[in-house]
Amino acid sequence: MTENKEYQNAVLDDQELQAGLKGVNLKFGDFVTRVAGEAWGQPFISQKAKALITIAVDIVNQNQKGTVNPLRSHIDMALKQGATRAEIEELLFFLSAYTGFNKVGAASGLVKEFFEETSVPQSKTPVRQVDYASRDEKGKVAFYVLLWKRKGITLELFDNYWKDVHGPVCARLPGQHQYWQFHLAHNQGGIWPQSNSVNYITAEEDQFDGIAELTFETEQDRQTWFKAAAILMDDEHNLFSKAIGYNSSPGNSKTYVDGIPTGDPNGEVGVLKFHVLVRKADRATVEEFQSYMKNSFAPAVVQNESVLKFRLHIFDEVDNSRPEAAGVVHHEPPQKQYQAAFEIAFSNPLEMEKFFASKEYATAIKDQAEYVKDISPFPERTSHTFVYDSKITLAGQRSSRVAELILNIGATNQLRDDVVSMMSGNQNSKKSLGHYLQGVQHFGITVDNMAKAIEFYTEVLGGKIAISGDGFIGPVVHNTLFQKEDIEAIQRGIDPRELGVADLRDGTKEALDVRFISFGNTVIEVIHFRDAKLNVNAPNVYQKVPSCVGFANVPHISFHVKDDVDLNMFAKILEEECQSRGMTGVICNRIIHVNSEEERRKVALKYYANKFWNEPEYFIEGYSDAEFGDFHGWSLFYCKGPNGEQLEFNQVTRKANQMFRRAQKEYNEAHGTSFPWASDTITKPTSAWLGSHTIKEPTIATQEKAMTSERFPGQLTQIVKEMFKAGESMNVDNFVKFYTDDALYQFSNFPIVYGPKGIKDASTAFIQTVEALYHKIKHIWEVGADTVICEMEVTYIRFDGKVFTLPCCDTIRFKGDKVSELRIYMDISPVFMS
Repeated sequence: MTENKEYQNAVLDDQELQAGLKGVNLKFGDFVTRVAGEAWGQPFISQKAKALITIAVDIVNQNQKGTVNPLRSHIDMALKQGATRAEIEELLFFLSAYTGFNKVGAASGLVKEFFEETSVPQSKTPVRQVDYASRDEKGKVAFYVLLWKRKGITLELFDNYWKDVHGPVCARLPGQHQYWQFHLAHNQGGIWPQSNSVNYITAEEDQFDGIAELTFETEQDRQTWFKAAAILMDDEHNLFSKAIGYNSSPGNSKTYVDGIPTGDPNGEVGVLKFHVLVRKADRATVEEFQSYMKNSFAPAVVQNESVLKFRLHIFDEVDNSRPEAAGVVHHEPPQKQYQAAFEIAFSNPLEMEKFFASKEYATAIKDQAEYVKDISPFPERTSHTFVYDSKITLAGQRSSRVAELILNIGATNQLRDDVVSMMSGNQNSKKSLGHYLQGVQHFGITVDNMAKAIEFYTEVLGGKIAISGDGFIGPVVHNTLFQKEDIEAIQRGIDPRELGVADLRDGTKEALDVRFISFGNTVIEVIHFRDAKLNVNAPNVYQKVPSCVGFANVPHISFHVKDDVDLNMFAKILEEECQSRGMTGVICNRIIHVNSEEERRKVALKYYANKFWNEPEYFIEGYSDAEFGDFHGWSLFYCKGPNGEQLEFNQVTRKANQMFRRAQKEYNEAHGTSFPWASDTITKPTSAWLGSHTIKEPTIATQEKAMTSERFPGQLTQIVKEMFKAGESMNVDNFVKFYTDDALYQFSNFPIVYGPKGIKDASTAFIQTVEALYHKIKHIWEVGADTVICEMEVTYIRFDGKVFTLPCCDTIRFKGDKVSELRIYMDISPVFMS
């Protein structure tokens, strides 16, 4: 085999080459050495690249004749400079497209003969030495979006805006496990070997320019992302003319094999990769098509070693209910929809051709025409990763281009936490969460004698009972209160009772009794753990600790979280903020059973807070379908403070809110006080919670410009949500603060009213007919700069206990940050029927 020398100058440093040239003719050899040596000594093209160029020139000029010919010498020269047999073979394959098949064919015999004579080994396929397919397993479901660039912008501008502006915004939305952008070339045909009855031509209107693929660990995570994705809608019209999204059900987006070492690329991957869209044959059922793709096609394809990567998506039917956004088409007629797609990669063109000539491929397409109508392969130009393994990548944080620059220059300082935090807009990563709270809601105390406690706090001190409940049991309540201690007991190998844990799981051991007593400006919660077989007058199951102020952990403090904040997300960011400060003991209890801290960290977000009502996204069988009575609308989570103090965070809505308000009103009337309910002191929408993002309260200066300044996408949506929350509170004064002085308000077929006074009068008259109302938003869209459309179901509970859930669609127009027009389209008549 030719020795690899990698000369600085492949002519002047190769004495063997010079001797061969002089052996032909001394004067000729000297001349060639001097002239070629100067050409090979130029600095910008590597010696290996120049050697490969000489081979290309030889093939163009057909310099392969004779026993001593330039082609043999130049192959030897290329091998000495580090070229491999595989690279030379690929060069021949490449040249066949540009010099002609006959010229390359004539030289191929000599090249093969040279390799055999010099014992250069047959090129090995560098595929699947390691299979990385398992790294995609956590992404159980996918959202796969085909994207057409907007007319009037260049492909370069499309690429740059998508990866450097739009991508980092999308990366910050909650719920994602992976987020890739695939930038594609159009399907020009000629790539895929054609078989009978299958169409390989892609119509011009179907030639899209990119694919966004997002994966999620659970369906709930995908829905979380969808709810937060309204923020992207206003940006779509800058970039896309059409965006068609496909969902896959659990198990229907799967990576079968993956020999590409980098799972989070940012640019060219260095392999030959295609994204192939597939339509089923008209005569095949959906079930038959899916069975063919998953059970016949995919298993046969991945048996071939030339396939470097194969990832298959089986799509659900397209949801065409998504409205168009400022001219961006979201609708795809059924005949245009795809039913599957796959990503396939090869290390080089030779490996691709080997695959298409293989028995495995023949097996894969044997019955293809029965199930497949169209195959459209789109070559990948580049791919970019913005979220990977549930973490935002450097490209997601700083844009694809900036990430590339940081990587290429080796700027490790740019990866420091303080720099990352500063570039994310948090110059001080240690931030207060106070803007999510509206004060302390109650102080709790565990008592030994419930009867004496009630007598003291109500009869002696004059408090008024808001809500009360006896005999609370069940795993959700138990986990809410005691999960941290249960895990600690497992770790220490002791009985949880040694740590003061009552067993509330099934009602065979202990039960919990609760009283909330209002003192106008705050509330006292009295809690009591007793033997479940005894009544509320039984003593607490654990003895009292000494009452000296030096002893801790007897009481607990409960903070009141604002109504418009997602309590699950608040628990998550509370943990994260405390962890960043080294307060590792501040971890919130989850409401489902776990055996370790690791399991607790992996629990889905919806299980952070205990919600005393029935909603599908929080549903827990045997719990959420219970009758919560006066506690309906209560929600909370427990955690420890940094010194082990017991803390609680809660929200008070729906029926619970009414009960607390009643008790507060009774206290005010009895004692001549005028304490307001916490949320009633809010004079306008505040926290604007959107997934994991918040919109800060505007300063006075920005408020003055509110009518003309640009608004952050999603802000109107959040104001609408806060307005609905205010309506649910049955507090008309707070509700009408969302409207302009000349606002138009039309509710169902009631007369139109104008301005806050008209809205207040109409709303007051209506809420006197119902005890409670709740909104369940199904879809919400921001249209243009000043309009929100909201599709939802509204539940009304009459005073006689009858419940009505009615479909509703609202159109809401804004002036600045206030509503100038609300039209509520629904049939309210069932509520008034006997």
